[in-house]
Amino acid sequence: MKVTEALTDLTEQILRLLDRIEPENYRRPLREFDGSTLGQHFRHILEFYQCLAVGALQNDGVDYAARQRNLLFEEIPGAAAAAFDDFLFDLQNFDCQQVIAVRAEFGSCDRPAYQSTVGRELMFVYDHAIHHLAMIKIGLRTNFPEIRTEKNLGVSPSTTKSKMKMEA
Repeated sequence: MKVTEALTDLTEQILRLLDRIEPENYRRPLREFDGSTLGQHFRHILEFYQCLAVGALQNDGVDYAARQRNLLFEEIPGAAAAAFDDFLFDLQNFDCQQVIAVRAEFGSCDRPAYQSTVGRELMFVYDHAIHHLAMIKIGLRTNFPEIRTEKNLGVSPSTTKSKMKMEA
């Protein structure tokens, strides 16, 4: 499977989940997240997608620290869903072989840029989304057990394959 296909599948999984979460639950501060919300995690995933899309489509370089931190995406699940849909549309126009500069953020004034490719950055945002979806799953299971999640939500494909080998 190509990274674009994997990211499409993952984003569609996110869209199905967003459709199941009531806005008041989406915005509710959770103890497990030190007061952060499900919506803040979804916004965070989305804005990494958006930073990559801007950089890739404008051949401008990627700066994940330059996120917009749009409160609309963390407060209204439908707004986040629409933006994830926009990303899926943009994803069709990505050139995975395209070389792109990625600006680093290490907490100092100096922000070096490193050479990468759009394909490598798609892998990064995929892994980043998996990580946050694992946390979202914990928040859902702990606070909203009535919201059903897909079995492999927040689970890396390599983990799924390892489990299958161990069970065989």
